[in-house]
Amino acid sequence: MRDYVLPNVLNCTFEAMGLVFPVSFTREKLEVITQYIHSEELGVLIGLTHDLHGRLIIEGRVPVFQRLSEAMYGMKLTGAMLESFVGELGNMIAGNMSSRLAEQGAHVEISPPTVMVGPTKLTGFTTAAKIPVDLLNVGRIHLILILDEMDI
Repeated sequence: MRDYVLPNVLNCTFEAMGLVFPVSFTREKLEVITQYIHSEELGVLIGLTHDLHGRLIIEGRVPVFQRLSEAMYGMKLTGAMLESFVGELGNMIAGNMSSRLAEQGAHVEISPPTVMVGPTKLTGFTTAAKIPVDLLNVGRIHLILILDEMDI
């Protein structure tokens, strides 16, 4: 990917996460994935279009998203409410990321969230960046960014 595209998009995404999450977090080392992505329990996929083409995925385990919902809303969500929460969480992060990129002159639109429930295997990409994110007193989620070849 162009030297500035991936780091810039990731920085804008982490800035967005800082606005959305009510807890502090640390990000771990980026892992490059070239074969497939495996989401174990729960996640959200947001499509990116216009100046940037790809997908933003946030995935993790159910108990982590439950603790995050409790930190954000004061109650531990389950079932369909938890799935809706994860979709909206992805929407908030991608929307804020898009706004931050717009401030830098990039026009990025986002798709409605696609919630992934249960074991999911994602293929059909060349390269993805996967970053573990540790949320204080909540647990670990993974941020995955796939940029299409035209953005390389």
